[in-house]
Amino acid sequence: MHLPRLLLAALLCLALGPALAQEGEGDEGIEVSEDPPAGEAPAKGDDGYDPEEAKKKNAGLAGGGPEDEGDPDAPKVKIDLQTKINEAIKRGVEALKKMQDKDGSWGPVRAQQRYDNPNEKGNFVRDELGPTAWALYTLAKCGVEASDPVVQNGLNWITSRTETVFDVVGGTAQQDANGGQGKAGIKKGTPRSLTTYESAAIILMTEAVYTKSAKLTAKQAKRPPYSDNALKPPAKSKIPEDVWRRMHDRILWLTVGRKVSAGKTTTTIAGTHNLGGKNKGGWRYGQVQSDGDADLSATQFVLLALRSACQAGYPLEKTAPKTWESAAQYVKNCQKSDGGFGYKIGGPSYASMTACGIGSLLICKEQIELAAARTKDKAMKPPAWIDDAIKNGMAWLDKHFDAERNEAAERQELFYYLYGVERVGDLSGRREFNGKDWYLRGATMLVERQDADGKWIDPSGFPPEDVLGTCFALLFLKRATIPVVTFTDPGPKSGE
Repeated sequence: MHLPRLLLAALLCLALGPALAQEGEGDEGIEVSEDPPAGEAPAKGDDGYDPEEAKKKNAGLAGGGPEDEGDPDAPKVKIDLQTKINEAIKRGVEALKKMQDKDGSWGPVRAQQRYDNPNEKGNFVRDELGPTAWALYTLAKCGVEASDPVVQNGLNWITSRTETVFDVVGGTAQQDANGGQGKAGIKKGTPRSLTTYESAAIILMTEAVYTKSAKLTAKQAKRPPYSDNALKPPAKSKIPEDVWRRMHDRILWLTVGRKVSAGKTTTTIAGTHNLGGKNKGGWRYGQVQSDGDADLSATQFVLLALRSACQAGYPLEKTAPKTWESAAQYVKNCQKSDGGFGYKIGGPSYASMTACGIGSLLICKEQIELAAARTKDKAMKPPAWIDDAIKNGMAWLDKHFDAERNEAAERQELFYYLYGVERVGDLSGRREFNGKDWYLRGATMLVERQDADGKWIDPSGFPPEDVLGTCFALLFLKRATIPVVTFTDPGPKSGE
């Protein structure tokens, strides 16, 4: 009796292909053209770490979780909505490609005040490489191949601007501490060090472009094994050795620093990870932290980047064994008594920063557990206060989540906020906040707000608003934060 209905369903699936996400689909999210289908759980790895079990525990920290029904009026991913989402992703990718400048870049960030002197106003250029790295990262997450001319031109541009990175220390007469040259603009060909933000964005880009993480679903999820030499990629890695070495330099730059030799002179370049004062464990967007400053937004991007490096096989536990716990402590210090998180320690709670805080703690917890499994160090485990902080943060988000409003924020930065919610949902396995399916609510809103050119422009965001707004929207729609997958290589045997 049910044959016609089943036949119709089969024909629809054949017509729409693997992009069709059925109602209640798992963590891998919306696929435009990738194959095989999403939603399969990664197997427990040889190291004994079970990512699905970890996600279930994290999802339940504030009640609710992936199995809650709730919100009877929430939109369902039916064929018409799914088709609109897939089309929105396709148009967004094409729009992002068209925004690339002739030189291969997507333009620098511009701001109305300086990092180091907020009282000095003007049209300041900074973080020159950030938007380009974010655009390439987003394109890779959306399935654009590394061989695509747009990606190649962007990679070549970034390489041309970073060939002499780390040959200089700090700022120069031509460059301030934040990767720009103030109102005068950026002088091309000027050797300089990267900012924290640029370094993090380039690491994210590197992992996504070269390891094709956009095509990795849980069913395919065998990443390259860990490298036991931080200077060399794993044997099966698709990251070229020269690119790997530059990534290694940037990881040192973000963590423990490094030494540079020129003739008989050796100079120590301090890392940007803040290791002193009340902001210990955090990062700031700019390069220099002489005042011991830090903020939660910059810290989340660095943690995302370091996580990506570990997913690419980088042995971060060897380079900076205390990075994750000290970073988690800084994030915890940004949490308020109401459970929400502020931009800095002592700042008021609001939704985007609460999503940043929860996501950052989930990353730190995940990476401590993976490092313990990798090193077989039974004494290494996430401190109990991380779970308490996640639980309290999830309770705040559970109360205040709204897909169309960044609750309590002075600057809405809506697409940036939704990208933070995506990380929390996909890292923890939570399907709902405030009784609402966060993905379906956010995706419905984004489909409606995409402009005629395929862009998403956030007027409250930093310029280039069209580039960054489109990146954050696409990263949400593609559910770009891949749940952790374990490495099948058990590591070196004792004595090797």
